[in-house]
Amino acid sequence: MAPTTNEAGTFEPKFENALYDFQVATPPRTFYLIASTPRAGGTYFSQTLWRTGIMGAPHEYFGFYGTFLKLVARFKPETLQSFVENLFPRRTSANGVFGVKVHYDHLQFMILSGVLSQMKNAKVIYLEREDHLAQAVSQARALQTGQWTSLHDSPKAAPVYDAKLIQWCHDHLKVQRLGWQTFFDQNKLSPFRVDYDAFVASPQNIASEAIAHIGAPAAPVSPTSLPNITKQSDGLNVEWATRFKAEFEAAGGQSA
Repeated sequence: MAPTTNEAGTFEPKFENALYDFQVATPPRTFYLIASTPRAGGTYFSQTLWRTGIMGAPHEYFGFYGTFLKLVARFKPETLQSFVENLFPRRTSANGVFGVKVHYDHLQFMILSGVLSQMKNAKVIYLEREDHLAQAVSQARALQTGQWTSLHDSPKAAPVYDAKLIQWCHDHLKVQRLGWQTFFDQNKLSPFRVDYDAFVASPQNIASEAIAHIGAPAAPVSPTSLPNITKQSDGLNVEWATRFKAEFEAAGGQSA
C-alpha cells in the first residue's frame, strides 16, 4: 500500500494505513504518552521518536475526529476493546514499546473510554512552547490553510490575518495547558518536559533524553520508513504576531 496524493497532487501520507504498521506484531510492555497542545511541535517530535525504531509509532490514534475514525474504518472493530487489540500490536516496536501522541481533548476520550487504564504504568513526555502567542498564530494559520504539517504543501485557502481567530486560539491553548497541568497534579505525575525551541535546535539530543526517560530497550530495532517533516514557521507568522501584540497593547491589554 502506498502513500496517496490529494486532488491537487500533493503528497499526503495516510498514517492509519498498514504501510506504517511494524512488520512483526508485538504485544506492548512499555507505554508512554506524548502530552501536547496544537502547534507545539508534537508531530515533528513524534516522528523523530518513531524513526528510532525503538519508541513505537507515536501518533494521534485517539484523535477522534481524524485518525481514530480512519482506523475504525480500517479495523472494523465491534467494540473499543477490539480496536485497542488491533492497534497496540501493530504499532508496538519489536522491543515492546508503544507510544501515542495526545492532546488534552484526546485524553478525556481515553479516560472516559477506559483506554488509558490499559496503558499500565505509562510514562509521560510533555511538549511545551514558551512563546504562547507564536503558538496561537501558528494554530490560527493552520486552521485557515489546513497545512498542519510541512507534508500538506497545498493550502485549502490563503492565510488572512484574523485577530479574533488568533485570540480564540490563544485562549483555547491556555485551557489545554491548564488541563494538562491539572491532570499531572491529580495523578502525581512528573512528566519529562520538552521545550519546543530546544527540541527544534537539537532534535536528536532531546530525543535521546526522552528515550532514556522512557527506558526503551535499545534492541531489537524495528525498521521504519517515514516522510520527512520540517519546521513550517516563516516571516508571515512573525508579522502576524507582531501586529497582534501591537493591536492588543494599543487597546489597553498587556502582552499576550
